[in-house]
Amino acid sequence: MSKRIKHIILLLVFIGITVKTQSQNEAANWVFGQRAALNFNFGYPIPEQGSQIDTQEGCSSISDRLGNLLFYSDGSTVWNQNHQIMLNGEGLLGDKSSTQSAMIIPKPDDDSIYYIFTVDDRARANGLRYSEINMALDGGLGGVTANKNILLETPTTEKITAIESADGRSIWVISHKWNSNEFISYLVSDAGVNTTPVISAVGSMHERTNSNNNNSIGYLKASPNREKIASVMSYQNNETQVFDFDAATGILSNPITISNYTSDDIGPYGCEFSPDSNLLYVTEIDRANVISKVHQYDLTQPNQAAIINTAIVIAEQTDEELGALQQALDGRIYIAVQGGESLAVISNPNEIGMAANYDFNGVYLDGNSSHYGLPPFIQSYFFATNVFRYTCFGDTTEFSINTSTIIDNISWDFGDPASGTNNTSTDLNPTHVFSNVGEYVVTITIDTEGETQVVYRTVTISEQPEPLNLDPLVGCEDENGNAIFDLLSAIPEDITSNPNVSISFYESLNDAENRVNAIISVSEFENSSESLTLYVRIQNILSADCYSISELELVTALRPIVEEFDTAFFCENNPGDSVTIDVGPLEGNLSDYNFLWLETQETTAEIMVQNQGNYTVRITPIATISAQNPEGCFAERVVTVSSSSIATITNVDVNHGNTITVFTSGIGDYEFAVDDINGPYQDSSQFTDLEPGVHTIYVRDKNDCGIAESQFSIIGFPKVFTPNGDGDNDVWQVKGLTAQFQPNAKIYIFNRYGKLMKELLPTSEGWDGTFNGNLLPTGGYWFSVKLQDGSIYKDHFTLKR
Repeated sequence: MSKRIKHIILLLVFIGITVKTQSQNEAANWVFGQRAALNFNFGYPIPEQGSQIDTQEGCSSISDRLGNLLFYSDGSTVWNQNHQIMLNGEGLLGDKSSTQSAMIIPKPDDDSIYYIFTVDDRARANGLRYSEINMALDGGLGGVTANKNILLETPTTEKITAIESADGRSIWVISHKWNSNEFISYLVSDAGVNTTPVISAVGSMHERTNSNNNNSIGYLKASPNREKIASVMSYQNNETQVFDFDAATGILSNPITISNYTSDDIGPYGCEFSPDSNLLYVTEIDRANVISKVHQYDLTQPNQAAIINTAIVIAEQTDEELGALQQALDGRIYIAVQGGESLAVISNPNEIGMAANYDFNGVYLDGNSSHYGLPPFIQSYFFATNVFRYTCFGDTTEFSINTSTIIDNISWDFGDPASGTNNTSTDLNPTHVFSNVGEYVVTITIDTEGETQVVYRTVTISEQPEPLNLDPLVGCEDENGNAIFDLLSAIPEDITSNPNVSISFYESLNDAENRVNAIISVSEFENSSESLTLYVRIQNILSADCYSISELELVTALRPIVEEFDTAFFCENNPGDSVTIDVGPLEGNLSDYNFLWLETQETTAEIMVQNQGNYTVRITPIATISAQNPEGCFAERVVTVSSSSIATITNVDVNHGNTITVFTSGIGDYEFAVDDINGPYQDSSQFTDLEPGVHTIYVRDKNDCGIAESQFSIIGFPKVFTPNGDGDNDVWQVKGLTAQFQPNAKIYIFNRYGKLMKELLPTSEGWDGTFNGNLLPTGGYWFSVKLQDGSIYKDHFTLKR
């Protein structure tokens, strides 16, 4: 069979079976990174859960011809389709820290036997090996046979790739020796693995530099058309070499060296060819400057200098490390992001420069994460373009084959007998309107150069989702002026619960139509504008063509402006006393709001309370309440209610110097005044410079729970008295001693020689300055006061005539 015939490889992401050629659905499931998994069976990547893999770099996965996951590996462990360790699936001698730790190859013309080729980390002793898997073991879950860890070559670099051979059945598995410039190509045929390699001594030495084996790192890839091999050497070697490849002999030749990289830490790492094999993409990691780049080279140019002159950096990503590149069944190239919850994507990899359409947030991994590696596949899986499009019920479905082979005759059977004579066609690129929804097996019979090839593809005709008429989604402004939205809450439940529908959100119509830059945080989408229109893509997951786009308006509502805190009091000394508290001043009318007092569940603007504590009222503008935001955009006000009481005066402490201190008990907040119930009042309970005599202290509760009062006496005396009969200051008496205060005190007056002149009672009028009826002369006199508690106070005064 001619070489050209082997290029009829249809890039179809639905179920398919081929005769005498390699299928593509083996590459439908990717398992990589930290439990990340993607399913490409429906024309675009769908993240899946359950993977047990946890690898920084190397990984590999394989599906059957119908696109069902069979098993996956990190080079050390093999897991089956149930995400359990496969029978005898531990102890492989690859290393998950190896760039391409594993490559899975189906045995040609055998539906049960697969080979896992493994390479060790950093050119260590385990080298390149292979192990055999028989899917007939363990009830169809598969198991690693006794043919395990069979050594092919040691030491080797961390590189491995695979490509279909010229016979269209066998597979070349290609790696590279360490401390050598030799590529080694092993042929896998229906006879098994030929352990004698084809050696190509060409290109740079892969060897130890700067006392380490870092130069063993970097990806090796074949072009989909089987004509080129690209080899990336990281760190000190810091180059990419592109070789011609002969798919008939397995020989590499004619190296072209590309070394326009600015970093050797890590430097170039991943590589991938465009689907048309004309362009090469290489990732470069610059750890020193914390930046990654994606380089593009045009390989159609005639020589090395011309190719290097076409170099374009189509992406620079700061604070990220971009690792492996891998083409998928949808014709796009995906890029691993170290520690990222998404893969980056090149959506149009056949286009030169920025038209390649790089997007950092290409596909969300549903909470799992990527690292440096992505699973490699037999690169000839990715040669041709899509075979059909427009698969919604009622669409005119278009079929095409884009291949470099010469087709003599072609016939199509659409598997739709209900369509009558329209069920078949001999057009190269036919169309067909399917009679109903469902799965149809399309049979494509191709005659080329005297040989016939039959290809089977299953086309799923799906319902077209209807556009939605969505109510605006209201979010509440936070302290930063932003609002957080749960976008899915705007979608009707019958849509969100439909397992055949996927829902994604975009900030532009163009992004929604092209399924790029999807919003990742759909449950916590942050919006800083008052109003924003998003675009909702409702996708039938059974068909990439069947979708609708609806508009969703996001409205950021302001929370009401409220007085957040207030206080109120009631008086404990008044049985049954209460206090009315309210929502405070608000903009507009009270009827514009809903109120809820959380402690009492009352819904009025004011309530009456009789107990102390904090009372919280939730104030919600009615206009912000919706089905998706039933609580609305509320603000809360807290009113602290305290009890108060009239004071109890426990003591008035009278100090010498005419100073008093008032002592009280009670739960109120008190202020004080002397001799006038109307004040002025002061916060201090101390008064100074009071006149001797009887006074009244008033203690007022600041919360209007009443005024307590009490009398007190300040003991004092005149310093001078003039008993001349003019009615002014004619008698001397100690002040502050009354029938109420110290009525039993004794007052004694002495002359300067200590002779008792008079004994007085506090209740008497006082001393008139005589002794035994005789006027005493001007002079100084002494007195003592004996108080009821036995204490004695002494001082002197002057009598003037």
